[in-house]
Amino acid sequence: MALVVLGIRYLVLVGPSNDHELEIAREVDKMSVRDYLGPDVVPEILAFLDFKISSTDYEFLKRYMEWRMENPIVR
Repeated sequence: MALVVLGIRYLVLVGPSNDHELEIAREVDKMSVRDYLGPDVVPEILAFLDFKISSTDYEFLKRYMEWRMENPIVR
């Protein structure tokens, strides 16, 4: 995902940086493979996680889902 600010393009990193984010990314990727990824799957993704997410985890979930929708897994 890229962000353009005053004509300068910045790369916004969306990769996981800790164990919680890695698990969130795995669950989002599983949904993506099934060709079903959208805002209505968030409760299902949260149900598969073994931990209660923090506000930081939730922000990562939103960013990663947006990125994954723009960059689907090619089969």
